[in-house]
Amino acid sequence: MPTLNVLQGPDKGQKFQTPIEPVVIGRTSGQIQLNDHAISRRHAEIRPLNGTWILEDLDSSNGTYLNGIRIHEPTPLEHGDQIKLGGTLLVFSGEGSDERFEGSSFVRDLVDLDSAGTGFDSSVLSSVSAADESVILAAPETADAVHAWNMMYRIAEMIGEVLTVDDLLHRVADMIFERFAVDRLLVLTPDSATGQMVPRALRFRSGGADKQAPVSASQTIIRRVVDTREGVLCANAMTDERFGDHTKEGSIFRLELRSMICVPILTREEVLGVIHLDCSMSQHAYTHEQLRLITAVGRMTGMAIENIDLLRGRMKTERLAAIGETAAYLSHHIRNILQGLRSGSDVLEMGLKRRSLDKIGEAWKMIQRNLDRIFQLTTNMLTFSKDRRPNIEMAQLNSVIRDAVSLMQGPADAKSVMLLADLCDDLPAVPIDVEGMHQVVVNLLSNAIAAVPRDTGRVVVGAVFREANGEVVLSVVDNGPGIPPEQQDSLFEAFTSTKGHGGTGLGLAAAKKIVTELGGRIEISGSTEEGTTFEVHLPGDMERVDASDRTHGPA
Repeated sequence: MPTLNVLQGPDKGQKFQTPIEPVVIGRTSGQIQLNDHAISRRHAEIRPLNGTWILEDLDSSNGTYLNGIRIHEPTPLEHGDQIKLGGTLLVFSGEGSDERFEGSSFVRDLVDLDSAGTGFDSSVLSSVSAADESVILAAPETADAVHAWNMMYRIAEMIGEVLTVDDLLHRVADMIFERFAVDRLLVLTPDSATGQMVPRALRFRSGGADKQAPVSASQTIIRRVVDTREGVLCANAMTDERFGDHTKEGSIFRLELRSMICVPILTREEVLGVIHLDCSMSQHAYTHEQLRLITAVGRMTGMAIENIDLLRGRMKTERLAAIGETAAYLSHHIRNILQGLRSGSDVLEMGLKRRSLDKIGEAWKMIQRNLDRIFQLTTNMLTFSKDRRPNIEMAQLNSVIRDAVSLMQGPADAKSVMLLADLCDDLPAVPIDVEGMHQVVVNLLSNAIAAVPRDTGRVVVGAVFREANGEVVLSVVDNGPGIPPEQQDSLFEAFTSTKGHGGTGLGLAAAKKIVTELGGRIEISGSTEEGTTFEVHLPGDMERVDASDRTHGPA
């Protein structure tokens, strides 16, 4: 069954298999529908005729192009032809289908790596050293060179991505399979236990009847490529005695004449694998320039694998360091809380022994204060570390502020700090996560109360609606020592605190995360003489919150 593979355009990566009947390609076709606005509703048709396939333009607006030439009458198609419709480029694969297999244990069952080398007795026509710097390609001057540079660019992009080795190898296999005339393609890597090359990815084109027939590859040639670190171009013939004795059981009597390329996946230090591809010489014979290109692909793939290994090692080291730093930081803070609970329990025990209600009341306040600290710590840890989607509803921000002020009145009174709520009576309902914004206000008030001086401290919280830009602005103003400008940028980073041992460094980080999820922002102003002002800017309408959610995605 012929297939059409989309190489460029909005439907890139799609594959359409055509039944043995006329098929219409177009924007509204019920058979092969493409999401390309530059093509017509019924743009072109392919249909079988006398054992071949015919491409015909259906009076489209922008025309139909076959291998870069606009067609004006029905034209036969051949395997590998490129069809361009608008901004979409398709490749016609002819009879058969493309098969892609992954997973080393499954692929091994479909591959025959003959240890004697008689399964593919080949003559080396050309070789290229993968370790030689000359493998780097020249600047593009022809269409083939541009094609080669495009492949190099795609692999270079992969080097910058965070991929697993398996993902990388399968993407490289797909790229080669799509861009070259390939009947069978193997990617092999060393087995961790034996060191022998074993298949990791398999791609082949099959007509259907022999779909599960084993794919043959020469162990001898693979061994030569690994030992010499050279890419080789071969044809299976009876002229090269280096690849075993030639008997009637040899491949020349049971295989058609084939062209083959085998190259190493190479780093500076070692061979990490092999890329092995072949095709029928009745369809195509590989050239020395194609050998150079595939050798360069192998070299670039080796660099990408090396980068993945280095990145994985670095990430592991950084993750362990971050875990250690987090554990040390939180352990210190939790120890302080536990020390407070222990002191409260000692005072409680003393009060019970003396039957003193005053001592019991004093102890309970100490215990309650430290329980509140534990609750706030765990809440901020969960907010900061857990992915969440805010539960947005239209609500009165004034009610959230009143509840937070009521909760923080106790800590303010204990420090003799004046805590005031300056609320605007005509503040409209706004789209917020009520529970999240309550946590934001509590964290900002807690931070401000800790910053202001005892007995003379003052903290004012309020909110106003700015009609000009449709924002609601919540502000927390204190008369503390202020925050130097050089420290303000890092204030919202986790475990950054200006409270010394008294802070976890999670409160402001959690507050910023919640506000960002609501499509808002937090700003700091003030100086060491004026105290500090935190302003939370929130969008006042649901449409802007939804737009922000689409931009940032689920948190």
